[in-house]
Amino acid sequence: MKAKLLVMLAGIAMLAACKGNEETASDIPAIDSPMLVKTAGMQFKVKNVQATAEKISKLVGQKEGMVMHHTMNSEIVSSREIKLSDDSVKKLTVFNTSADMTVKVPSEFIEAFMDSMNHMSTYIDTRNMDIEDRTIDYVAEAMKTDVREKSVKLREKIKPATHEGADSILRVQDNIVDRKINNLRTEQAVNFSTVTLHLYENNVVKAEVLANEDLNAYSLPLFKRVGLALSNGWFYFAEFVIGLLHLWPFLIAIAACTFAILTYRKKKAAKQVSV
Repeated sequence: MKAKLLVMLAGIAMLAACKGNEETASDIPAIDSPMLVKTAGMQFKVKNVQATAEKISKLVGQKEGMVMHHTMNSEIVSSREIKLSDDSVKKLTVFNTSADMTVKVPSEFIEAFMDSMNHMSTYIDTRNMDIEDRTIDYVAEAMKTDVREKSVKLREKIKPATHEGADSILRVQDNIVDRKINNLRTEQAVNFSTVTLHLYENNVVKAEVLANEDLNAYSLPLFKRVGLALSNGWFYFAEFVIGLLHLWPFLIAIAACTFAILTYRKKKAAKQVSV
């Protein structure tokens, strides 16, 4: 009898364990496909950065993607100015242009998109792609969310409507929202892959004729300068004469004093001779 009783208890335990495993397995949400997050990056050389960036933006739009970031920068490497005339110079500038882009494309097109970048480039420095499997994390968030939703329902039924109870339920609901948002972010990252691009081109030499900014370099032709010098000389001479004429009383006084002194000296010299 004891042996039969033990066998019956063991059978009941096994059935209970199997039923528990079935319930646990049934709680796991079904996933149609793995939650794979793809990210890629590429640095490459092109013939023309601006034209290539426009082609990339157009290609992303055709694939129903989006350009998330786009920066273009031109850096001056060196420059030089050559004087052409008094009022103009020829400026030579060597500059380098590069661009950084971050785009999102549907994940099913990421390989084809990267191949298109290959065709646009003249030289590839680096190309990489990473795939992260977030399936387990996604399932874990979904299961935790389901558990918390059931917990909220039980608390609303069992716990009396107090301030403390309402705060406790609110905290759990906030946690549920955060987990659902995390899963939405995961779904978005799975559906749209992020690609980071860096484009650059050969140094470009640009020549342009500009007005001379050095005002000291501007001057008249030689003959005009000679004519102006003669005219200015006559003007200053005339001004000098006119200035002297303004001083005629002083000139007369000086002349009279000089005449008186000379006359006095002559008379004094004559007396000394006669003596």
